[in-house]
Amino acid sequence: MNNKERIIKTIKIIAYLFSYMMVTVVAFNYGYMYYAVKFDGASAPPSVSFIFAVPFIIAILVCVVLIKIIKKRMKD
Repeated sequence: MNNKERIIKTIKIIAYLFSYMMVTVVAFNYGYMYYAVKFDGASAPPSVSFIFAVPFIIAILVCVVLIKIIKKRMKD
């Protein structure tokens, strides 16, 4: 396994971890918002918590783009 393959594998692991962190953060915030609306009288709906997924999605896409760029340069 050469150096570029290790970098690709590391980036894949980071993207995988980002996906699990995204699910955890969104699920926690959805539950919090659900009970805030139900008991505390919050005005925002629980679906607002999906906004927290946007930075994670961007980070995962950056990881995918980096992998594509590295693989393209590996062929050269």
